Amino acid sequence: MTNTSECAICGLEMKDILIASHCKPWKHCNDMERLDVYNGILLCPTHDALFDKGLISFHDDGRIIISNRIKERENRVLNISKEIRLNFKKEQIPYIKWHRENEAQ
Repeated sequence: MTNTSECAICGLEMKDILIASHCKPWKHCNDMERLDVYNGILLCPTHDALFDKGLISFHDDGRIIISNRIKERENRVLNISKEIRLNFKKEQIPYIKWHRENEAQ
């Protein structure tokens, strides 16, 4: 993972707009999962929206999955590429897996 005060994908450090994005949404979580720090990724608004809508997700090894709904020419504007790879802690993997299997489009 990146520094805890920047977007995990692009590195944006504007703390006022960063969002703690849940991998497994609250409506699907039990009380423990809702408060589990490993159920979140800090993202900028653009990457949070993509993640929240299931337009991006991640393999367990951190490689990004980009939805076919995003045209390749839009990747640059959205600041995403197939080379993105996050370093997840083992405790995050179940939540990432849940997101990939239930939210990814």
